[in-house]
Amino acid sequence: MRIRDDAVGELVGFARRLRADGLAVDLGRVAATLRALASYGVLGSDDLYWSTRLTLCSRREDVPTFDTAYRAWFGLTPPTVGVAPLRRDADRAGASAVDTVAADDAADSPMPGSAGFVEQLRMPPRLSLSPTDIAETSGFIADLTRAYSQRRTSRRVPGGRGSLDVPRVARTMMRHGCEPLRLSYRRPARQRRRLVLLIDVSKSMEDHRSLLLRFAYAAVTAAPATTEVFTVGTRLDRITALLRRPDPQAAMDALADRRADWDAGTRLGAAVTTFTQTWGEHRMVRAANLVLFSDGWEPAGPAPLVAQIARLARLAHRVIWACPDTAEPNFTPVAPALVESLRYVHLVAAHDPAALRTLTALLACTTCGPRCPRHRQPANWRVSPHDRDIPFARPRHDAGPGAAR
Repeated sequence: MRIRDDAVGELVGFARRLRADGLAVDLGRVAATLRALASYGVLGSDDLYWSTRLTLCSRREDVPTFDTAYRAWFGLTPPTVGVAPLRRDADRAGASAVDTVAADDAADSPMPGSAGFVEQLRMPPRLSLSPTDIAETSGFIADLTRAYSQRRTSRRVPGGRGSLDVPRVARTMMRHGCEPLRLSYRRPARQRRRLVLLIDVSKSMEDHRSLLLRFAYAAVTAAPATTEVFTVGTRLDRITALLRRPDPQAAMDALADRRADWDAGTRLGAAVTTFTQTWGEHRMVRAANLVLFSDGWEPAGPAPLVAQIARLARLAHRVIWACPDTAEPNFTPVAPALVESLRYVHLVAAHDPAALRTLTALLACTTCGPRCPRHRQPANWRVSPHDRDIPFARPRHDAGPGAAR
């Protein structure tokens, strides 16, 4: 079913009215409403109400305000029943567009170690950083300031022994009687490689959230122009601007002053798909180092997530999956999405500051790839004492299997 343009304009106007009344109605919710309405063959008397309420309301406290705006805007009386009636003739594909409900309408929280679909928008818990946390963050900033890889660009600059700089040579010859007294060369310019961080903020990652957000703050502080940070849970949320604060505590306070989907269910595949569709063709991802911090649990099945990881591996310079569970003794990946993605990613640990320093050294590897003599084997992904004493911009490559290649 195709919705007429005048109906779309009416719905957008209603969303603006709700936003003016204090409801958190963004473009994604309006798009979900349009998909829900399009799933009905013929709209019933209450279908408009439930399609808009289930997609535009995020809290139980918003319902009275929504009912007032609904009555004033459409001139219709909201239903008096407490729950949405079941529409058996609705398209199942449209039903998935309206499964976002308020936090209080769903279960209080998912079971520990499990993943769910329910989106719960709430004010995140405020993270208070201790002096030790701030000192660790300062160490991350110092390491990331030195630990970066560069990539060649199409732009050419003077220097090197590459291609001949014909214009400069011609100007020199004109000044010296057409004699080539000095040859000038050009080399490809280099710039810092972009870094993109995707942080899983679902309930199962709660114990590691503070550490990962502090690492993300350090990455943004070390290179604000080439670093992007997103959170993934039941939705994709870009938080780069919130991390650009003068101190880490101010950044954590900025994150706590907005409603988010922390400690909720998991839609890892849908969130990564949104990221790929929105930013996959953007220069943000191309030739960048992309790091996904997650335990890999995805209730919707691994196929969509694995497909997007494979696509990101083709677009980015390198995809790194940082899993905190790797710290467990005799760790073996069991999450289906993680197991099937291993052929596309580097799997590293992310459970403590030392593991993140190891990740920093991996990001600094300028020649890392399938034939990298140091990082081709997971057993070699360690930071040696020698590496901590030298600048990370030119990491040492230990001889190992395949080094002769």
